[in-house]
Amino acid sequence: MYSQSNCNMSVTYSEMAFEKFKNAYRSDTLDNAKIFIKKGVEDAEQASAYALICDCPLAKNYALNAVTFGIKAGKADNLDDAKKQSKKAMDMSLDVMTATPNCKSDK
Repeated sequence: MYSQSNCNMSVTYSEMAFEKFKNAYRSDTLDNAKIFIKKGVEDAEQASAYALICDCPLAKNYALNAVTFGIKAGKADNLDDAKKQSKKAMDMSLDVMTATPNCKSDK
């Protein structure tokens, strides 16, 4: 059930997740990073849901990877590990933004 608006929402949520993970990556404290990470995971989950509705399995997988890395970042017990996982989540969020327009062109 392809819908342009669902694909757009997937991109929008992945952009929001990217920004949250980037803020986590730039944080000075672990507690501060975890606030951004939690919100980033929520946004990445939404991006995944919209990618699924948009019928874009590649974008959905990237978004789920962002969620996985975000969860790992949220469980980190030091800032360096949190930043490392946040960076991976950022990269996966970017991949969602790259993959989603390609799904649109297949329809």
